[in-house]
Amino acid sequence: MTTDHHHLIVESPHLRRPRSVQFAETSKLLAYERHDVACHELWYTKAEYILMKRAITEAVLEFRAGRTANEAPANDDTSAEEESSRCFIGIEHLLTPACMEEVRACRARCTHAVLVEQARQDPSARFGLETIALASYTQTRQPVMRARKLGNLHQGSI
Repeated sequence: MTTDHHHLIVESPHLRRPRSVQFAETSKLLAYERHDVACHELWYTKAEYILMKRAITEAVLEFRAGRTANEAPANDDTSAEEESSRCFIGIEHLLTPACMEEVRACRARCTHAVLVEQARQDPSARFGLETIALASYTQTRQPVMRARKLGNLHQGSI
């Protein structure tokens, strides 16, 4: 005797549609006036990106080694004033493994929420964009509030 348990299986949204983000059928074209400026003045070069990544890595390693903006440097020629002016805003998500994992998990939750909402919607849904945005917002509300607080704190210290 075999029983059919197929009706008990819930289909995952990932199985119904390929994992992708969908865009509205209509788009808006925005044209910008081209400025008569050399390309190197508008875009960073590959070397500049490498230098920025190196600076980020050095700042993260310094932080992880126990140096904070409030501590004086140990044995180098960086002045205490330069050291106290260091700012970790923008790279705080890289400072500890726990922060990095939380960012990764938040992004995964947001992506999953958007994909689930898209799979739930009828393709002809008229107001689907708002519910997709709400699905994303519910997963990113805490990081947004944290970023707002950090921005206000930073603005107040200027």
